[in-house]
Amino acid sequence: MQINPILKAHNFGRAFSTKEKIQYKNLINDAKKQLGIKDTTAIIFDFNVPSKKGYNTAIGTTFSDSAKPFTRFLKDMTGISSIQMQPQGKIEKGNTSPYSGTNYAYGEHLIDLKKLTSSGYAFILSDNDVKEADENYKGDKGAREYRTDYSYVLGTDKEQGIQEKLLKKAFYNFNKAVNSGEQTAAKLNNEFEQFKNENSSWLEKNAMYEALSAEYGTRDFKSWSSEDKILYSSVTPDIKRKERINEIKKSQGELIEFENFKQFLADKQQKETREYLSSKGIKVYGDCLIGFSYGEMWSNIDCFNDNMYYGGPDPNCPETNCIQTWGLPALDYSKLGECSDDGDVSKLGKAGKLLYDKYQNFFKRYDGIRMDAAWQFVTPFVYRENNGNYEEVKFPDVNYTILNIMKAAADKASETTGRKVDNDNIMLELVGLSAGKSREMTLNKYPHLYTTAYAEYDECPAKFLEKGYQQGKFYAGVGCHDNDSLVNMAKDVDRSNMHYNGIRSNYNLDENKLKYDSVQYNSQSDEEKREENFRNAKFSEIFTSAKQFFTLPDMFGMSERINISGKSDKNNWSIRIPTDFEKFYHTQLSKGFGLNLPKVLANAMQMANKTDNNLLNKCLQAAEILRSDGPMTERDANLAESKGLLKSDFEYKI
Repeated sequence: MQINPILKAHNFGRAFSTKEKIQYKNLINDAKKQLGIKDTTAIIFDFNVPSKKGYNTAIGTTFSDSAKPFTRFLKDMTGISSIQMQPQGKIEKGNTSPYSGTNYAYGEHLIDLKKLTSSGYAFILSDNDVKEADENYKGDKGAREYRTDYSYVLGTDKEQGIQEKLLKKAFYNFNKAVNSGEQTAAKLNNEFEQFKNENSSWLEKNAMYEALSAEYGTRDFKSWSSEDKILYSSVTPDIKRKERINEIKKSQGELIEFENFKQFLADKQQKETREYLSSKGIKVYGDCLIGFSYGEMWSNIDCFNDNMYYGGPDPNCPETNCIQTWGLPALDYSKLGECSDDGDVSKLGKAGKLLYDKYQNFFKRYDGIRMDAAWQFVTPFVYRENNGNYEEVKFPDVNYTILNIMKAAADKASETTGRKVDNDNIMLELVGLSAGKSREMTLNKYPHLYTTAYAEYDECPAKFLEKGYQQGKFYAGVGCHDNDSLVNMAKDVDRSNMHYNGIRSNYNLDENKLKYDSVQYNSQSDEEKREENFRNAKFSEIFTSAKQFFTLPDMFGMSERINISGKSDKNNWSIRIPTDFEKFYHTQLSKGFGLNLPKVLANAMQMANKTDNNLLNKCLQAAEILRSDGPMTERDANLAESKGLLKSDFEYKI
């Protein structure tokens, strides 16, 4: 695999020493207070996360211990106060998009194998098991640092994936240890039994779907027997359903228990991750899918319309009758029932109860949620497909019903967990041609999410304020998972000039203040300087708002994008940050790529007419250090500092 030249590391990139970093973090906090910043969130897909050296199984996960120093580094260098965790459900070998996954069941690819070698997991894998999974990788190990290899992780039609292989081994070792009466295994087994009891409502359905998929050799339940298609339908008598479930458990008991065990491990690791991040002052927002998986449709069949799917109007899709064909099973909106503004859920219909349960589940797992395609909750866009012909199915507007269900679920989860979820912890994605009514209804009630990648259409913080948004009631990011990278946007001269013109007019931008004094900056060509200035200007724009977000590829200055929307591309949903992330980040900064936060905050203060010159000058000084050459890691900076070899020391006195 060919790696973009930007990814190659060179022997320069100035990091702060430990002493300097303390001063740096104080500076960042003061600059953010000056700008009135309330929340900075990093968008993280699990596959983005770097592995620990020697334990790289070709995929990352936020559940890993190696994610801990990584998130600490993010907080130190960018001042994040939250993480927007992207969907963590199951994915398929042929479709690795997390947005087509499950709402209840976690993806087994997220389970950190290294953790299973610890006492907390009864040593159900050995350290050598995981090391060998790294060492025996037959692909390009250099490319694996930057790209997830799903064929190795999930397997192929001919070969089982490494994740499944080692999880089966762990399950075997677990059962053996439990039967032998080992104390750590007994403790883990007690946790497992408790998990099954507390999650029985969805766990059984998930396991039944996996068992029947294995029995029939297909996950397409519409090709199953007429009885099994409607196993969980209200038309199936309870006695008959129980008989069939017991029959499946008898024939496929081991598979079912293995599936439950994987869900237990993932749930345990997710809880550990959230608790750790909470201890570091970082909130975790989950990404709540608009749709449901095929298996969830099967197990809640009464709540769905047959051959109806969520999508969106799009004049750029003439081949599908101007419809974005998402292929996500659509709820039967006639079965929502009623939920009043006061949160009374007693009159909910079947589909409404399913949503209420789904939202409760999310609010229990996370500190808040991002509502995917939230405009579908007000003005649903549903289509049907017949032999390649697509047509819209008209539904009446839902108005506040689903939003009330969501808020009622948040309130109920707050009672259960003791973690208060208020309106500011609920982010709404409101984009597309059908989102107008949703925006009007929820303006300044829930924070809306926007990307300035569309600033040519006036999507920028200054314009949002003109449209009636209050500061803190919207999040602004340069781009999200569906946008091209900031690096590539800067290379598009016509488009970047349009954005530049908007920034100039909205903020009276003095482009001379985007420049650096460093030798590295001044040795560039005029075009390279223009691109770097543009990247910094676009980052600075979002930091004029009270709440902002960024993707990890943009933070690290990578040209590769997360996803090409609407296209099947082998590189979609695979970009990773390398194991040596600290060195990589500082190398990128020294070349003018990535988020140089003090430079961006200095620009934002000038754009917002903030006049604390001492703070401004200190931000510029810190930015110049990050842009210069020198030691690439904090450890190397400490060594250079001890020998008096740092070219300049950074100090910031409060």
